[in-house]
Amino acid sequence: MDRILDHKWPDTAEGSADGSPLLATPIKHYRTIWISDFHLGTPRCKALALLEFLRSHQADTLFLVGDIIDGWNMGPGWCWTADQTAVIEEIWAWRRRGTRIIFVPGNHDENDGDLVRMLFGSIEYHPQLVHRTADDRRMLVIHGHQFDSSLHGTRWFSAMGSTSYSTLLKINLWYNRRAARPDSKRTMLRDLLRRRLKMATHYLVDFRDKRVADSALEQGVDGVICGHIHRPDHRMIGPILYINDGDWVQSRTALVEQRDGALDLVRWPAALEAAVKGVA
Repeated sequence: MDRILDHKWPDTAEGSADGSPLLATPIKHYRTIWISDFHLGTPRCKALALLEFLRSHQADTLFLVGDIIDGWNMGPGWCWTADQTAVIEEIWAWRRRGTRIIFVPGNHDENDGDLVRMLFGSIEYHPQLVHRTADDRRMLVIHGHQFDSSLHGTRWFSAMGSTSYSTLLKINLWYNRRAARPDSKRTMLRDLLRRRLKMATHYLVDFRDKRVADSALEQGVDGVICGHIHRPDHRMIGPILYINDGDWVQSRTALVEQRDGALDLVRWPAALEAAVKGVA
């Protein structure tokens, strides 16, 4: 049975051997883990939460399901932190422990394969891949931008969509910070802006169930595992199992495969990230 799991608050936290924070949570072992949409290179990346998630888990196979590096943010807006470097180093540690690591490019990093290999080493690189679970289900692993209605098609329209989406995310980040201030008042104008931003973001990065189901049926698989839209999901589309592993910008989620083949979405709570910051 597939479930959605939440990590529990740890009792204590202490420093690791290298002086970095390490939560006192037992390491969970899985057959496979899927994570996507880190957006390394941007201030939106929740690198510290991702780092502690990686330190608290191990798997035989780790899928990086696209938008790991944000190639669209190259230039004056590029942002790289020590926590993002630590994420790279932790994935290298997974490789040294024998984990098979597979990179599936997303729309933000499909043209940055050389950079991905430079950061992560000679990991496997596949535009898409069919994964067979322990209970013999065939799951298509793909980033998900291939299903977009707005970013699918001509290159100029894709570029326009990518630029607009990046701008919307920056505006939304600014809005959320303003709204979080104690002296901030939610005027009708701000409420309207928030609704319009939500509608525009969903239009620019969204896809229809039919595209997902049709692609799965064409390839003869039992389900689809993807990321891209930053909305974790786990449901059936007709006979097709659709799972979105979420992101590490907002939802802090991953998909894991248990030893018996069960597929679970797991969520790393904001409370754990706050605990790490408290002992850093």
